Amino acid sequence: AHADCDQPRTPLTAKEKVYYAAKFPVLRAAVPKPPAGWQYTDESRSELAPDYTDYMPSYNCGPSQYYLSLGIDYERPMTQADADKMTAAMQAKPDPAKQKNVDALMAEQQALMQKMMAAAQKQDYKAMDALGKQNDALGKQLQAAQADMNAGSAAAMDALQRDRKANVNIMINSAAGDVTCYGSPKPLQVPGGVGYACEAPTTYSSPGEVLDPARGSIVVVFGQTEVKQYPWSWRDARDKETQDRYVQIKFHLDGSHRMVVQNLEVSIESDNLARAESLFKQMNFKPLAALMGH
Repeated sequence: AHADCDQPRTPLTAKEKVYYAAKFPVLRAAVPKPPAGWQYTDESRSELAPDYTDYMPSYNCGPSQYYLSLGIDYERPMTQADADKMTAAMQAKPDPAKQKNVDALMAEQQALMQKMMAAAQKQDYKAMDALGKQNDALGKQLQAAQADMNAGSAAAMDALQRDRKANVNIMINSAAGDVTCYGSPKPLQVPGGVGYACEAPTTYSSPGEVLDPARGSIVVVFGQTEVKQYPWSWRDARDKETQDRYVQIKFHLDGSHRMVVQNLEVSIESDNLARAESLFKQMNFKPLAALMGH
Protein backbone atom coordinates (compact mmCIF):
# COMPACT_ATOMS: atom_id res chain seq x y z
CA ALA A 1 0.00 0.00 0.00
CA HIS A 2 1.07 3.65 -0.59
CA ALA A 3 4.00 2.72 -2.86
CA ASP A 4 4.28 6.39 -3.95
CA CYS A 5 3.74 7.99 -0.56
CA ASP A 6 5.15 11.54 -0.39
CA GLN A 7 3.59 12.42 2.97
CA PRO A 8 4.56 11.54 6.54
CA ARG A 9 4.14 7.82 7.22
CA THR A 10 2.60 6.74 10.50
CA PRO A 11 1.97 3.23 11.81
CA LEU A 12 -1.64 2.09 12.21
CA THR A 13 -3.07 2.45 15.70
CA ALA A 14 -4.72 -0.51 17.44
CA LYS A 15 -8.10 1.18 16.82
CA GLU A 16 -7.39 1.54 13.08
CA LYS A 17 -6.40 -2.11 12.82
CA VAL A 18 -9.70 -3.09 14.44
CA TYR A 19 -11.57 -0.83 11.95
CA TYR A 20 -10.07 -2.59 8.91
CA ALA A 21 -10.29 -6.06 10.47
CA ALA A 22 -14.00 -5.55 11.20
CA LYS A 23 -14.88 -4.21 7.74
CA PHE A 24 -13.02 -6.58 5.40
CA PRO A 25 -14.89 -9.79 6.36
CA VAL A 26 -18.18 -7.99 5.56
CA LEU A 27 -16.89 -7.14 2.07
CA ARG A 28 -15.63 -10.71 1.57
CA ALA A 29 -18.94 -12.25 2.71
CA ALA A 30 -20.81 -10.10 0.14
CA VAL A 31 -18.85 -11.54 -2.82
CA PRO A 32 -21.03 -13.75 -5.04
CA LYS A 33 -20.03 -17.34 -5.84
CA PRO A 34 -18.84 -18.14 -9.41
CA PRO A 35 -21.68 -19.19 -11.79
CA ALA A 36 -21.74 -22.78 -13.09
CA GLY A 37 -18.72 -23.40 -15.34
CA TRP A 38 -16.92 -20.35 -13.95
CA GLN A 39 -14.16 -19.93 -11.36
CA TYR A 40 -12.34 -17.22 -9.41
CA THR A 41 -8.99 -16.22 -10.89
CA ASP A 42 -6.00 -17.47 -8.86
CA GLU A 43 -5.28 -14.00 -7.45
CA SER A 44 -8.91 -13.50 -6.39
CA ARG A 45 -9.03 -16.95 -4.80
CA SER A 46 -6.08 -15.99 -2.59
CA GLU A 47 -7.82 -12.73 -1.57
CA LEU A 48 -10.87 -14.70 -0.45
CA ALA A 49 -8.81 -17.13 1.68
CA PRO A 50 -9.53 -16.87 5.43
CA ASP A 51 -5.84 -16.19 6.19
CA TYR A 52 -5.53 -13.29 3.70
CA THR A 53 -4.32 -10.12 5.49
CA ASP A 54 -2.89 -7.90 2.73
CA TYR A 55 -6.08 -5.81 2.67
CA MET A 56 -4.79 -3.86 5.68
CA PRO A 57 -2.46 -0.91 4.92
CA SER A 58 1.06 -1.37 6.28
CA TYR A 59 1.03 2.29 7.39
CA ASN A 60 -0.89 5.55 6.95
CA CYS A 61 0.34 7.92 4.24
CA GLY A 62 -0.60 11.29 5.71
CA PRO A 63 -4.13 11.66 7.19
CA SER A 64 -6.12 8.53 6.32
CA GLN A 65 -9.48 8.47 4.52
CA TYR A 66 -9.92 4.86 5.72
CA TYR A 67 -10.28 3.52 2.21
CA LEU A 68 -10.75 -0.21 1.78
CA SER A 69 -11.48 -2.26 -1.34
CA LEU A 70 -11.92 -5.80 -2.57
CA GLY A 71 -11.90 -6.59 -6.30
CA ILE A 72 -12.76 -10.12 -7.39
CA ASP A 73 -12.28 -11.43 -10.93
CA TYR A 74 -14.17 -14.36 -12.43
CA GLU A 75 -13.28 -16.38 -15.53
CA ARG A 76 -14.87 -19.07 -17.68
CA PRO A 77 -12.06 -21.29 -19.01
CA MET A 78 -12.07 -22.21 -22.71
CA THR A 79 -12.74 -25.91 -23.34
CA GLN A 80 -11.21 -28.01 -26.13
CA ALA A 81 -14.54 -27.86 -27.97
CA ASP A 82 -14.39 -24.04 -27.78
CA ALA A 83 -10.83 -24.07 -29.12
CA ASP A 84 -11.88 -26.30 -32.03
CA LYS A 85 -14.73 -23.93 -32.89
CA MET A 86 -12.30 -20.99 -32.76
CA THR A 87 -9.94 -22.72 -35.22
CA ALA A 88 -12.85 -23.46 -37.57
CA ALA A 89 -14.00 -19.83 -37.43
CA MET A 90 -10.47 -18.56 -38.19
CA GLN A 91 -10.14 -20.90 -41.18
CA ALA A 92 -13.63 -20.29 -42.57
CA LYS A 93 -13.60 -19.18 -46.21
CA PRO A 94 -15.35 -15.85 -46.94
CA ASP A 95 -18.38 -15.47 -49.17
CA PRO A 96 -17.12 -15.70 -52.82
CA ALA A 97 -19.10 -12.64 -53.96
CA LYS A 98 -17.73 -10.53 -51.12
CA GLN A 99 -14.20 -11.80 -51.80
CA LYS A 100 -14.61 -10.88 -55.49
CA ASN A 101 -15.73 -7.36 -54.51
CA VAL A 102 -12.68 -6.90 -52.23
CA ASP A 103 -10.33 -8.19 -54.96
CA ALA A 104 -11.82 -5.75 -57.51
CA LEU A 105 -11.41 -2.80 -55.10
CA MET A 106 -7.80 -3.81 -54.35
CA ALA A 107 -7.03 -3.99 -58.09
CA GLU A 108 -8.62 -0.55 -58.54
CA GLN A 109 -6.48 0.79 -55.69
CA GLN A 110 -3.31 -0.65 -57.25
CA ALA A 111 -4.13 1.02 -60.60
CA LEU A 112 -4.75 4.31 -58.79
CA MET A 113 -1.38 4.05 -57.03
CA GLN A 114 0.32 3.71 -60.43
CA LYS A 115 -1.43 6.88 -61.63
CA MET A 116 -0.38 8.72 -58.45
CA MET A 117 3.26 7.69 -58.97
CA ALA A 118 3.15 8.84 -62.61
CA ALA A 119 1.64 12.20 -61.57
CA ALA A 120 4.33 12.59 -58.89
CA GLN A 121 7.10 12.00 -61.47
CA LYS A 122 5.58 14.69 -63.71
CA GLN A 123 5.14 16.96 -60.66
CA ASP A 124 1.49 17.36 -61.67
CA TYR A 125 0.26 18.57 -58.30
CA LYS A 126 -3.33 19.17 -59.43
CA ALA A 127 -3.61 15.54 -60.61
CA MET A 128 -1.87 14.30 -57.44
CA ASP A 129 -4.42 16.14 -55.27
CA ALA A 130 -7.40 14.76 -57.23
CA LEU A 131 -5.98 11.22 -57.24
CA GLY A 132 -5.21 11.47 -53.51
CA LYS A 133 -8.85 12.29 -52.77
CA GLN A 134 -9.97 9.37 -54.95
CA ASN A 135 -7.57 7.10 -53.08
CA ASP A 136 -8.92 8.21 -49.66
CA ALA A 137 -12.51 7.48 -50.75
CA LEU A 138 -11.47 4.13 -52.24
CA GLY A 139 -9.57 3.24 -49.05
CA LYS A 140 -12.69 3.75 -46.94
CA GLN A 141 -14.73 1.70 -49.42
CA LEU A 142 -12.16 -1.11 -49.28
CA GLN A 143 -12.03 -1.04 -45.46
CA ALA A 144 -15.83 -1.36 -45.27
CA ALA A 145 -15.84 -4.18 -47.85
CA GLN A 146 -13.14 -6.12 -45.95
CA ALA A 147 -15.02 -5.68 -42.66
CA ASP A 148 -18.20 -6.95 -44.36
CA MET A 149 -16.35 -9.93 -45.89
CA ASN A 150 -14.85 -10.93 -42.54
CA ALA A 151 -17.98 -10.15 -40.48
CA GLY A 152 -19.21 -13.76 -40.27
CA SER A 153 -15.89 -15.17 -39.11
CA ALA A 154 -15.30 -12.23 -36.75
CA ALA A 155 -18.78 -12.62 -35.22
CA ALA A 156 -18.22 -16.36 -34.63
CA MET A 157 -14.85 -15.71 -32.98
CA ASP A 158 -16.25 -12.86 -30.92
CA ALA A 159 -19.13 -15.04 -29.68
CA LEU A 160 -16.66 -17.72 -28.51
CA GLN A 161 -14.50 -15.16 -26.70
CA ARG A 162 -17.40 -13.38 -25.04
CA ASP A 163 -18.91 -14.07 -21.62
CA ARG A 164 -15.50 -15.19 -20.33
CA LYS A 165 -14.73 -12.58 -17.71
CA ALA A 166 -16.56 -10.74 -14.95
CA ASN A 167 -15.57 -8.54 -12.03
CA VAL A 168 -17.09 -7.51 -8.70
CA ASN A 169 -15.48 -4.54 -6.96
CA ILE A 170 -16.49 -3.27 -3.50
CA MET A 171 -14.99 -0.01 -2.18
CA ILE A 172 -15.33 1.87 1.08
CA ASN A 173 -14.57 5.62 1.26
CA SER A 174 -13.55 6.05 -2.38
CA ALA A 175 -12.23 9.53 -3.18
CA ALA A 176 -13.20 9.20 -6.87
CA GLY A 177 -16.27 11.39 -6.31
CA ASP A 178 -18.50 9.60 -8.81
CA VAL A 179 -19.19 6.43 -10.78
CA THR A 180 -20.72 6.18 -14.27
CA CYS A 181 -22.76 3.53 -16.07
CA TYR A 182 -23.16 3.61 -19.89
CA GLY A 183 -25.97 2.32 -22.09
CA SER A 184 -29.74 2.52 -21.39
CA PRO A 185 -29.42 2.97 -17.59
CA LYS A 186 -32.26 1.42 -15.57
CA PRO A 187 -32.74 1.99 -11.82
CA LEU A 188 -32.47 -0.96 -9.42
CA GLN A 189 -34.18 -1.41 -6.09
CA VAL A 190 -31.46 -1.56 -3.42
CA PRO A 191 -32.68 -0.76 0.15
CA GLY A 192 -30.69 2.17 1.52
CA GLY A 193 -28.72 2.65 -1.71
CA VAL A 194 -28.87 3.87 -5.29
CA GLY A 195 -28.41 1.30 -8.06
CA TYR A 196 -28.41 1.21 -11.87
CA ALA A 197 -28.00 -1.48 -14.52
CA CYS A 198 -26.58 -0.58 -17.95
CA GLU A 199 -25.79 -2.39 -21.16
CA ALA A 200 -23.42 -0.82 -23.68
CA PRO A 201 -23.00 -2.47 -27.10
CA THR A 202 -19.70 -2.89 -28.92
CA THR A 203 -18.76 0.57 -30.18
CA TYR A 204 -16.55 1.41 -33.17
CA SER A 205 -14.21 4.29 -33.97
CA SER A 206 -14.53 3.46 -37.71
CA PRO A 207 -15.93 0.53 -39.74
CA GLY A 208 -14.39 -2.69 -38.40
CA GLU A 209 -12.30 -0.86 -35.74
CA VAL A 210 -13.60 -1.67 -32.25
CA LEU A 211 -13.43 1.24 -29.79
CA ASP A 212 -14.89 -0.54 -26.76
CA PRO A 213 -16.26 -4.09 -26.45
CA ALA A 214 -19.84 -4.65 -25.27
CA ARG A 215 -20.27 -4.41 -21.48
CA GLY A 216 -22.96 -5.12 -18.95
CA SER A 217 -22.57 -3.01 -15.80
CA ILE A 218 -24.30 -2.66 -12.46
CA VAL A 219 -23.39 0.08 -9.97
CA VAL A 220 -24.70 0.45 -6.43
CA VAL A 221 -23.78 3.32 -4.09
CA PHE A 222 -24.56 3.80 -0.41
CA GLY A 223 -24.13 7.21 1.21
CA GLN A 224 -24.91 10.80 0.24
CA THR A 225 -25.52 10.72 -3.53
CA GLU A 226 -26.59 12.87 -6.47
CA VAL A 227 -27.83 11.14 -9.62
CA LYS A 228 -27.96 12.62 -13.14
CA GLN A 229 -28.39 11.16 -16.62
CA TYR A 230 -26.72 12.55 -19.73
CA PRO A 231 -26.87 11.94 -23.50
CA TRP A 232 -24.31 9.56 -24.99
CA SER A 233 -23.88 8.39 -28.57
CA TRP A 234 -22.01 5.48 -30.10
CA ARG A 235 -21.26 4.13 -33.59
CA ASP A 236 -21.81 0.58 -34.83
CA ALA A 237 -19.64 -1.54 -37.18
CA ARG A 238 -21.15 0.21 -40.21
CA ASP A 239 -20.47 3.68 -38.73
CA LYS A 240 -24.15 4.35 -37.94
CA GLU A 241 -24.55 6.66 -34.93
CA THR A 242 -27.08 5.82 -32.19
CA GLN A 243 -28.23 8.17 -29.44
CA ASP A 244 -28.11 6.64 -25.96
CA ARG A 245 -27.68 7.70 -22.32
CA TYR A 246 -25.43 7.19 -19.33
CA VAL A 247 -25.91 7.81 -15.62
CA GLN A 248 -23.51 9.51 -13.23
CA ILE A 249 -23.80 8.88 -9.48
CA LYS A 250 -21.87 11.42 -7.43
CA PHE A 251 -21.01 10.43 -3.86
CA HIS A 252 -19.65 12.25 -0.83
CA LEU A 253 -16.39 12.01 1.10
CA ASP A 254 -15.57 14.93 3.36
CA GLY A 255 -12.08 15.91 4.46
CA SER A 256 -12.62 15.19 8.14
CA HIS A 257 -10.66 11.90 8.08
CA ARG A 258 -13.19 10.34 10.44
CA MET A 259 -12.84 6.61 11.03
CA VAL A 260 -16.31 5.87 9.64
CA VAL A 261 -17.74 4.60 6.36
CA GLN A 262 -18.96 7.66 4.42
CA ASN A 263 -19.56 5.97 1.06
CA LEU A 264 -19.66 2.41 -0.22
CA GLU A 265 -19.60 1.53 -3.92
CA VAL A 266 -20.27 -1.83 -5.56
CA SER A 267 -19.57 -2.24 -9.27
CA ILE A 268 -20.22 -5.40 -11.27
CA GLU A 269 -18.96 -5.72 -14.85
CA SER A 270 -19.19 -8.46 -17.44
CA ASP A 271 -19.42 -8.92 -21.20
CA ASN A 272 -23.21 -8.79 -20.97
CA LEU A 273 -25.82 -7.53 -18.55
CA ALA A 274 -27.37 -10.97 -17.95
CA ARG A 275 -24.09 -12.21 -16.42
CA ALA A 276 -23.72 -9.08 -14.27
CA GLU A 277 -27.34 -9.47 -13.11
CA SER A 278 -26.75 -13.11 -12.15
CA LEU A 279 -23.93 -11.98 -9.82
CA PHE A 280 -25.96 -9.03 -8.50
CA LYS A 281 -28.91 -11.28 -7.57
CA GLN A 282 -26.65 -13.43 -5.40
CA MET A 283 -25.54 -10.47 -3.28
CA ASN A 284 -26.99 -9.60 0.13
CA PHE A 285 -26.61 -5.82 0.40
CA LYS A 286 -27.99 -5.44 3.95
CA PRO A 287 -24.65 -6.10 5.74
CA LEU A 288 -22.94 -3.63 3.39
CA ALA A 289 -25.60 -0.97 4.02
CA ALA A 290 -25.18 -1.57 7.76
CA LEU A 291 -21.52 -0.46 7.52
CA MET A 292 -22.56 3.11 6.72
CA GLY A 293 -21.61 5.53 9.50
CA HIS A 294 -19.61 2.89 11.36
